[in-house]
Amino acid sequence: MDDASRGLLSALLERHHIEIIDRGTDWVRAEAIDLGSQRPREETWKLVERVVSSQATALLTDDAQAVDDFIELVTSFRASSEFHVSTLLRGLLSFRRGLEDLLRAEGADPGGTRDLLAAVEKVAHAAVFRAADVYNKKLNGTILQRRADLERELARITTAKERELDDKARVIDAQRELLNTLSSPVIQIWEGILVAPLMGELDAARAAAVRERVLEAVMKTRARAVLVDITGLTVTDENLASEILRLMKAVRLIGADTMLVGISPQGALSLAALHVSLGEIRSFATLHDGLRAAFKGAGLRVVRA
Repeated sequence: MDDASRGLLSALLERHHIEIIDRGTDWVRAEAIDLGSQRPREETWKLVERVVSSQATALLTDDAQAVDDFIELVTSFRASSEFHVSTLLRGLLSFRRGLEDLLRAEGADPGGTRDLLAAVEKVAHAAVFRAADVYNKKLNGTILQRRADLERELARITTAKERELDDKARVIDAQRELLNTLSSPVIQIWEGILVAPLMGELDAARAAAVRERVLEAVMKTRARAVLVDITGLTVTDENLASEILRLMKAVRLIGADTMLVGISPQGALSLAALHVSLGEIRSFATLHDGLRAAFKGAGLRVVRA
């Protein structure tokens, strides 16, 4: 972060610290599906305050420890209540959103605003990717522990408690669906660019759900490019390859470009051995290479800080 952006950020925080937190809090609560009237605004406000404090510290001192510490705190807190991952990730983007709203309201200099928001966005996106990994593990642990507790309880239930058994089985199904959603989020990493990481097993039912989430995200964000990341997915049969191909064709039909990223040497050999044509779909070995191509296609240039 250059000196001019640091000076601008320091001045804004000194004059509008509370307003930035308020704006970020209002945005998170308006967008998150499991906050609103279900949780007190004060709780969200305090978490957004920590987001602003930790990310501002990282930007002004080049020390990301405060961000890492907050990620450990908030992922444990939200995982214990089984919050949607989208709520967690929006919270980590709240500083950027609150700051952008404030700068727009003040009519700040476009050049300085652009540089400052780019720096804030870089820190926020790094936090989002780290938090998604950490939260996945913690939420899995929470759900598996609760499922184990339920299974022990079910073993003691008599025939007279069949209704209660059915209710708890539905809870397990809901938790399984939550795991499926978490393992295939759709993340907007830049305006017009989405990443859809696929992890674990991809059967027909889950593939259909993934397609629906990706297509909804494309329509909502008007994305121009979607990177389908199969780093965490093992491609072993034609059905799996066909589901991936179906997803990418569907995205192209609604006007967005698609790229297949995260192809390992083993995955490439598996795809090559199958009787499945990838057509004109572009593919890259790593997400980094795919992002570089997406940025280039959007007319953006990545500059090393």
